[in-house]
Amino acid sequence: MAQNGSLIVHVYASRAQLPIQGATVLVSQPDGQGRHQLLSVLITDESGVAGPISLPAPDAAFSQSPGSPLPFSSYSLVVEHPGYQVAVFENLQIFSGVETTQSVPLIPLAIPESSTPRPQFTNVTPQPL
Repeated sequence: MAQNGSLIVHVYASRAQLPIQGATVLVSQPDGQGRHQLLSVLITDESGVAGPISLPAPDAAFSQSPGSPLPFSSYSLVVEHPGYQVAVFENLQIFSGVETTQSVPLIPLAIPESSTPRPQFTNVTPQPL
């Protein structure tokens, strides 16, 4: 039975760790056919925080038995703000009944920018269960 977990996104300037207000936060879930279903679009507040976002997750009981379905749902997260590289997180795990906080350090673009900025990708590895 599907339940919910939640996600809070904390966005800040990479080295200074200063909060970034007005960053766009996109949360999606892969559909298994190479496409993503967009679930949420939020803007960070003055503290650089977006959320909490309630997201479906499998029942926590799945973590109690070997061979059961995975006890988490995987999501993708894209964070962007003018003047910073786009941050992309794949395989972000959300567990039922758990509030997950994802820190997102954005890297400032060099000035002047001579080429198109490339996104900064992060693959979140599954937690050992």
